[in-house]
Amino acid sequence: MDSAQEALMDRLVASPASVPKMDLDTALARFSAIGFRKFEVWTNWANSAFDIEQDPAFYLAKGREYGLTFPVVHLETLRPNKPELFERAVKATRFAKAIGAGIVSFKARPRALYIEQTSSFLDAVAALGIHVVVQNHANSAIETLDDVREVHDRIADERLKALLEVGHFHTYGVGWKEACDYLGDRIVHVHVWDRKGAQAVPFGTGEIDLPALFRHLTAMGYTGDFLVEMEIDDQELAMQYFGEALVYLREHCAG
Repeated sequence: MDSAQEALMDRLVASPASVPKMDLDTALARFSAIGFRKFEVWTNWANSAFDIEQDPAFYLAKGREYGLTFPVVHLETLRPNKPELFERAVKATRFAKAIGAGIVSFKARPRALYIEQTSSFLDAVAALGIHVVVQNHANSAIETLDDVREVHDRIADERLKALLEVGHFHTYGVGWKEACDYLGDRIVHVHVWDRKGAQAVPFGTGEIDLPALFRHLTAMGYTGDFLVEMEIDDQELAMQYFGEALVYLREHCAG
């Protein structure tokens, strides 16, 4: 690999949400083997989820074993009438800091709860110096660009950052350029896919112009990571597509 490809590889993050049945050691080993150097952390749902009650040193040792770091952590979704989830999200953010993450994905449902709780959450974790992002996702409280605008505009807190979710915006007919124009320098993390309509497809075979996206973000001054996403029921096929995605990104999106 040339220097530009090496630099890009340091910014690509593996998504265990794409292979949710895979246990932690298997996921770490297999993503490392195909070339990933970073791994997204979930704190629930996926079989590879990290236990925030565990000593962070346990996971840091796992990272060293497999040559992976953990830049971003997904928090559990806040729900109405479950105040304990707020405190758990705060605790999970402290855990995220301890394992070296710089970003947490803050989630709530319904959307009104996002608007109600986000500023309080930002206050609670302010001393940690970690970016808090909200993201759009199909079948969640925030799906469309209008939903994203409502959350950001109504919260109106400059501490709240943005995750550019390219694939799910595409599902709702929103191009990444339009999303970038709105989110601007709030973007601190990017999820990349290729899709035909709502269907995830191998990188380079769909409708999303990924090389143009990377050029545009570079021109914007974006220096963060790119989470590589898949949405394939067959986990073996998903891992094959991940390997092919790394080759595509190195060849077409480096530099």
